Amino acid sequence: MRIGLLLYFIVLLGSGTLAAQTLQGVVTDRATGLALSKVTVYNTITRQVAYTDANGFYTIVARLGDIIVFSYVGYVTLQRYKPQSVIIATMNIGLERKEYELEEFYVRPGHLTQYQLDSAERATIYKIPLQRRPPSPIMSPVSAIAEQFSRKAKRTYQFQKDFARIETEKFIDTRYTPELVTSLTGLTGDSIGYFMYAYPMHYDYARTASNLEMKMWIRANYKEWLLKLADSLKLH
Repeated sequence: MRIGLLLYFIVLLGSGTLAAQTLQGVVTDRATGLALSKVTVYNTITRQVAYTDANGFYTIVARLGDIIVFSYVGYVTLQRYKPQSVIIATMNIGLERKEYELEEFYVRPGHLTQYQLDSAERATIYKIPLQRRPPSPIMSPVSAIAEQFSRKAKRTYQFQKDFARIETEKFIDTRYTPELVTSLTGLTGDSIGYFMYAYPMHYDYARTASNLEMKMWIRANYKEWLLKLADSLKLH
């Protein structure tokens, strides 16, 4: 009887190592140790994709020797092999930030997008208020004090902040569009607005993300959005 049980457990463990197993862990910024959310975790063998949550935690199905790729905008892509385990393996990952070296670029009219053309035009129209800077308290102490009480100066500096915010929003709108969301999720009407409001895109991500990363980001958020909707319906 004991020999039979022993053989059963040996077979069970053996089949467990051959069957699909789970790989989990936490992805962080290697320099700061802060958790990274929405990191893409890709099994190149099974082609399965997972994403880290708000705490940087991920879990994905993987077998011994599967190649797992960790990618995130602004960070160096990392590749690791699934380690040996019986059922669940833990593999924590630290990603390094990319260092960019920009090549010299000459702007020609044909290279500009419509957003860039409009932005340049707006910058020209509002050139004078946008170029205004507070006087130096060292070089011009009297002017610096007077500037603090000037209503015109306050309005100008507030305009500069509003202008920068609007320019940022307009740029995001050129990449994160309702048309793109519809093509990837099938959402229409007010649902598009609800989704995009629930998952706003940050400027840095819109500026650095590739088209593929942009699409994967939308799909991941849409999946999360559907789960939240399902949970809210259960509560009601």
